[in-house]
Amino acid sequence: MSEYDFIIVGAGSAGAVVANRLSENPEVKVLALEAGKPRSETPTDLTTRVDNPSVWYTLLGSEVDWGYQSVPQPGLEGRVTYEPRGKLPGGSSNLYIMMHIRGHISDYDNWAYSGCPGWAYKDILPYFQKLENQEDNTSEWAGKGGPLYVANAKLHNPNPTSEAFINACLELGYPYTPDFNGSSMEGVGWHHVNIKDGKRQSTALAYLNPASLRPNLTISTNSQATRLLFDGKRCVGVEYSQNGEIKTAHANYEVIVCAGAIESPKLLLLSGIGNPAHLKEFGIPVKADVPGVGENFHNHILIGVINEASQTVPNGHLNLSECALFCKSDPGWVGPDLQIGFVHVPFNIIVGQNYPNSISILPGIVRPLSRGWLRLASGNPLDKPLVNPNYLSVEADVERLVQSVKLARDIFATKAFSGWVKRELMPGPDVQSEEQLRSFVRQNADSYHHQAGSCKMGLDDMAVVDPQLRVYGVEGLRVADASVMPVVPSGNCHTGIVMIGEKVSDLIKQEHHLL
Repeated sequence: MSEYDFIIVGAGSAGAVVANRLSENPEVKVLALEAGKPRSETPTDLTTRVDNPSVWYTLLGSEVDWGYQSVPQPGLEGRVTYEPRGKLPGGSSNLYIMMHIRGHISDYDNWAYSGCPGWAYKDILPYFQKLENQEDNTSEWAGKGGPLYVANAKLHNPNPTSEAFINACLELGYPYTPDFNGSSMEGVGWHHVNIKDGKRQSTALAYLNPASLRPNLTISTNSQATRLLFDGKRCVGVEYSQNGEIKTAHANYEVIVCAGAIESPKLLLLSGIGNPAHLKEFGIPVKADVPGVGENFHNHILIGVINEASQTVPNGHLNLSECALFCKSDPGWVGPDLQIGFVHVPFNIIVGQNYPNSISILPGIVRPLSRGWLRLASGNPLDKPLVNPNYLSVEADVERLVQSVKLARDIFATKAFSGWVKRELMPGPDVQSEEQLRSFVRQNADSYHHQAGSCKMGLDDMAVVDPQLRVYGVEGLRVADASVMPVVPSGNCHTGIVMIGEKVSDLIKQEHHLL
């Protein structure tokens, strides 16, 4: 058994951060286990596509994607959704759409109010600033000099249809916001994106690669964790499968699980941490009765409204999504619950094959009320788990998605878009009544790929980790990734995941006097 001070399970959006920050201390020996292949073993055409911001969607379903699927979703008329997650160093930071969005101030204040003291916006703002290297000065809250580069799409020759979208929203009376991560998230504006010199900025590039040169950090690829190892109630290591061989590694201080909202709860369950009744189904001895493991699983949900363009839309060179509108479905919301995205390509593959010269508005619910779960499918640690986001199980989510489809149509109907829009392809002119729109939503809504919440942080009986991200019922074990988010932030959640990696690194250093 190889011996380390810290073992990190998963070198993805959060794990890469933790590996970098803990190995800053040369006296500490760190192991990062990554299930995916190293870049050197990944086909060149794939790594080229990872680097190219404008073809990110071609990575979905490739060998750098875990390729999860949901169980049939009653709220989507029994459809199965595709749930991609990155499987290579840097994890899903290699697949996501590169939009740099922290979330609304109230998202994090609500975390703190609901049992996560220390996670209010004022508490985590320094960590957002620590991770960022923002090129412009659109917000006095922006970070400078951090590992993750943040560019303003407006400054990099954006698509003219993006400008039309912004003008359309202004025409409808929505305010302009210069920076979604500044003092006002609400309104229409240009995205900040994790792109530098025309290339994707993943956490592999920003955090993992620079740290890989340190002799005290070992990055073990092709290494899928299969079980956590315990001495009594203390987690002392990890069992993992590497190229078909079962290996073990010992941790003197802690194991930090950063495997994401799907794999993290799965690993806890396989290790005997979870609901005893569920563990009993697979003959797994109970190490800790923590009923919240795999519960509270949720995700943003979106849909597409597509129009054929009346003139040729220039090819994209950034991330295809350069601007958005954040707004409220009801003025009583504390922050925006709708994200109305725009892409200068057809959102739907089938529509796109027939009408490639199309543009799409993507209405999304970013404060969803629907909650699902994650369960083991078997006792085999290499089998994928059962994934149930339970989309549109709450009626208010359906109503707000219908409302946002109507808003998308209003945006396309503005004078600002008159020179670009030829005709609606999806939902199409025949879909008009409330009942037809509800059917359209249930038949076409899809994953926003922001899976979260399945090992939620808190102080209540269903919390899996405490506000220091330590797993309840055991010692020497933390979880740090999107699974600990009690509620997913309003907007793309990658930036929040990186922040969690930064904050947990400091919590660990403080506890073990490593600062």
